[in-house]
Amino acid sequence: MAEHLKRNLGIVLVIISVFLCAAAALSSRKGISDRYRSGSGQVFSPETVKEEQQGPVSVNTAEKEELTELYGVGETIAEMIIAERRQNGPYYYPEDLEAVRGIGPATLLKFRSMINLSQDESEE
Repeated sequence: MAEHLKRNLGIVLVIISVFLCAAAALSSRKGISDRYRSGSGQVFSPETVKEEQQGPVSVNTAEKEELTELYGVGETIAEMIIAERRQNGPYYYPEDLEAVRGIGPATLLKFRSMINLSQDESEE
């Protein structure tokens, strides 16, 4: 009986270890780190992102008409940008826009310099 108990305890400890390692790996991916790797593999620091985001179109406050000024963004994608923003909150990094269907790394790269990530109209 003791041998059976030791074996089961060993299995439980292995399962717990695997679970804790997986949980640690997932939680580290959810947090905002000091560097962001875009879908294209480029790495951006917060300073780089902040410096780049001085464009005329604030994706966090713009309405559909203004969003359609971005390269590759028509009315449908503009509406999807607004819907994503309403559902999940503001965009903090340009790569957050890749969550919108129809915007991938290549499209984002083309209009990246035109966007502004300010969250308040008075910041523009």
